Amino acid sequence: MVDTERLKKGDEEVFREFVSETERLLMSVSFGILLNSEDARDAVQDTYLRFWRSRERLDPNGYIQAYLVQILRNVCFTMLKKRANTVGIDEIPEPGKKENPSSRLGEKEVISRAMAVLKEKERMIVAMIHYENLDSTEVGMVLGLSASTVRSHYQSARTRMKNYIVRYFPEFAR
Repeated sequence: MVDTERLKKGDEEVFREFVSETERLLMSVSFGILLNSEDARDAVQDTYLRFWRSRERLDPNGYIQAYLVQILRNVCFTMLKKRANTVGIDEIPEPGKKENPSSRLGEKEVISRAMAVLKEKERMIVAMIHYENLDSTEVGMVLGLSASTVRSHYQSARTRMKNYIVRYFPEFAR
């Protein structure tokens, strides 16, 4: 647990500890939104920079990770808006188009494509539960949702991903 008062005062050692405690979570969430590891790393770095600059406004009684994730979400959405203005039309997957099984996509690419069909909140929940091994209560605290709502979104997301994979990449279906 981070010492909020020392963090607010600019204690760099406490900040380094905080970064090491939260970096994996932020990487999972940012990848869940951006679906690109390089962009996810950039978003996490930008998030820590913004967090550091606004540290004096921290609420010692607040849930700091939730505040950090909110900053990250804002950073990711800004990146998505910029990306939407630069992505070529041929880079956007066509919904309903069957993929060529001989393309030999890897499992990670198939999962990434399946994650892309999810809503943003579902992607974040899947990333936190699957990659960070957080339970539904912890995810709910970060996202401001009840544990039962998190479980519902998670199940819905898994079903949508599975259906997508079965339909477009049956060779990867289990």
